[in-house]
Amino acid sequence: MKVTAYHILDNLSGGLYENSGNCLTELVRNSAVASMINNVWEPKRVRIEISLVPNHPLVGRGENALVIFDRGCGLTEPAIERYFSWLGTPISHLNGASERNGASQKGIGRLAALALNKKCLEGDIAERIKHGYYLFSRTAKNGDVRFVTVIPERVETQGGIETDRFISPTSTEMGPLKNLAGSFTMIVIPTPVFGSHNEIYDALKWYLPREEDKMYELQVGGKLVRPPPLQEHLNISSVNGEYRARLGVGTTESDGVWLCDNETGLRVASCGQLGRLLPAPLWYPDLVGDIFAPKLLRHQNTARSTLAREFTKKGNREWQRLLMFLISEVVAPAKKLIEKDVIQGNAAKTLDELVDMFKDRFGPPEEVRDVGPPPPPPPKDRPVKPTIPTVPPTKDLAKDKEKKDKVHRHVSIRVGEETYHLYRGQTLYRYVFAQVSPSNKSVIYVNVRGGYESLPNTQAERREHCLMQILTAIGGSKFRSDPYQAALFANEVRAQILQKK
Repeated sequence: MKVTAYHILDNLSGGLYENSGNCLTELVRNSAVASMINNVWEPKRVRIEISLVPNHPLVGRGENALVIFDRGCGLTEPAIERYFSWLGTPISHLNGASERNGASQKGIGRLAALALNKKCLEGDIAERIKHGYYLFSRTAKNGDVRFVTVIPERVETQGGIETDRFISPTSTEMGPLKNLAGSFTMIVIPTPVFGSHNEIYDALKWYLPREEDKMYELQVGGKLVRPPPLQEHLNISSVNGEYRARLGVGTTESDGVWLCDNETGLRVASCGQLGRLLPAPLWYPDLVGDIFAPKLLRHQNTARSTLAREFTKKGNREWQRLLMFLISEVVAPAKKLIEKDVIQGNAAKTLDELVDMFKDRFGPPEEVRDVGPPPPPPPKDRPVKPTIPTVPPTKDLAKDKEKKDKVHRHVSIRVGEETYHLYRGQTLYRYVFAQVSPSNKSVIYVNVRGGYESLPNTQAERREHCLMQILTAIGGSKFRSDPYQAALFANEVRAQILQKK
């Protein structure tokens, strides 16, 4: 079985990760691991520098190179053999797959560098496989530097990657780091997808450890950078401190709530992507922040966005302990935090009118329910009892509260034969009224929290405007590559809704 250049480029690099920030995080994580010893996560040992270098000798004139540099131990012979000979974790390394709490357990992260070279992403595949990146490494204080050219095409045409080429530390290929002393590893990526150091930081910032004692030294463009601060609205910790929640209400930029690894502080799983596994409101897009739990990183999926299925099985006690902390300690105050954010005004009233118009034309949705899944049942082996006892409401009060919550946060509509769920708690860009959720195409975020600035003045104009905004969002989701069909869909449905029966 041979790996192909196409598979490396389209499936194991760019096709594996959700965005360029995820890809860059993989390389930064590798640099961090290379800077630590004895399988212990010690961030204060880490020094990483990221920069855009103009006119680097390995790129064309007038172009930049993305350089990721660390002062770690360099790539030893065993590490080189694993790095360039194996895709994934070989059998001989399986027992050590959890080293550094899972920070280097996947065995394919170095291929993420390919997805940061624009020439690997644009054009015909026969041309894209001819581009890649360069790796420099040294394990000694001085002497020659290992210089490796990583080009997917060569995996097929030359039977692999040449790893035994060494150059002088004064060679032109070293660029601005000539005569560098000490051990190090450096990755040079031509024609990067980033155009500025600000773009690099924006892509990376939400993936950095946000607790102060977990963060390492990181420079971007020669400036020391820090991650965005933790949320301050809710600060909850378990008795032993292993489980922690720092939550607030924010915008789409911070990407909701994430489960983070307790030891490293790294974000592991998006609560929005965990679906039925977590109780509301942790999956609400406008609830933001971080929840820390032990041993999560080693159970992260390969794409670095959610947890492996094996970890979230009902029989896994670590997962059940996390759920118990969330259900008993976090959910109730998180709901109170969300409920403080009142939805009202002309945009909200207009949306209610549109819901009635959709119902009159297409009938009620097949299943009127909350967009989010119901909370999972409490685990059988409950390790901790809720700290605040609650009295269950009467049947009528519970029904009224459930109805009120649905009206306040979510409402379902039917468009033709399809059901869509309008989520009314999202803060969008001030000139965007409706936007399809990137993780669920049947969920439409609508901007009715008072921040939408393009709302017309009269009631009739508002109905027409908001109707087309919703239909345009749905049409764009259904026909991503065909703007004409998307516009045609929106106008056809509009005509069906406005015409008299």
